[in-house]
Amino acid sequence: MTTSLKKSRYKPLPAQASAQLYVQLARLESSGIPIENAMQMLVQAEGETGKRARVALNYLKRGKPLSEAGAKSGLFMGLDAALIEAADAGGIYASVFRQLAQFYEEKARNLRRIKSRLFLPLTVLLLAVFIQPVPTLILGKMTILSYLFETVGLIIQFALIVFVVWRLPYWARHGFLKPFGISLLLDKVAISIPYFGGWVVRRNIQNFLQSLGLMLQAGLPIFEALPKAYEVVENPILRRRLQKIIILLKKGEPFAAALSQVEGVNPAAIQLISTGEHAGSLAEMMLHYVKFESEEISLHNEALADWIPRLVYALIVVWIAYGILSAGALMSPVPDDL
Repeated sequence: MTTSLKKSRYKPLPAQASAQLYVQLARLESSGIPIENAMQMLVQAEGETGKRARVALNYLKRGKPLSEAGAKSGLFMGLDAALIEAADAGGIYASVFRQLAQFYEEKARNLRRIKSRLFLPLTVLLLAVFIQPVPTLILGKMTILSYLFETVGLIIQFALIVFVVWRLPYWARHGFLKPFGISLLLDKVAISIPYFGGWVVRRNIQNFLQSLGLMLQAGLPIFEALPKAYEVVENPILRRRLQKIIILLKKGEPFAAALSQVEGVNPAAIQLISTGEHAGSLAEMMLHYVKFESEEISLHNEALADWIPRLVYALIVVWIAYGILSAGALMSPVPDDL
């Protein structure tokens, strides 16, 4: 069964809960505890993690592989399930659990950083929304009802805009916008935006190489592993680019040469993988590059977490300045006799 990147009826676990889940699984797996026994221990966890672990344990007892049990119970979702499915082939779970734990710990840390640094700019925004119309209210040019309608209404508009922007990718891929083909447009935009687009490409290629490297390390033939690795690539445009690799391999091209013909691949990846391929350690060198790339992406994520609050703050300042200038608050009245 292919578990990767399928729509699930479950909501993803919070980043901190996912981090704790994978930290526990990595420790238990490294200690030599069988996966079924490890899942039995997770049943004792509080909240949603424990509930989903109980369902996953039932699937494991029926003989289902870990990736399928986790996907059906909502314990593993999306890319997580795909990577664990790759690890199923050779039972090499510990390294995957450690990488996922690191990813979610970093995600939870960055979310906390963004939330804490957004507190001040959002407070300034709320104050500006309520203070700006006060002079008009005092002069009697606005009723209390109009004041409330303008201020509270503006906050509701901001909230709706943020909500729509946040949910748009999901609606385009799985919701009511899916028939309109908007997801393809979003995918094109995602890889075309300066700076951010490069991060999307690197992240998808890293996931592809990680999944492929794990399966090759587990002993799967490359022609069997490649179709599975393609499934972890979330962006369909990048997935189509990477699919030319299997075509070139069937024509006798080395893997590194085929990879070099995919647009957006880091030249360092091609060089390292070519070295590993010639030395007979393709999977090991692939995973070595993934580790190196993970560190680079982690630095990018930390920088992004620092700049998002600053960008929000700057937008708020621009909006306040525009409101003041458009209202003519800084202009002196001109006498009628001039």
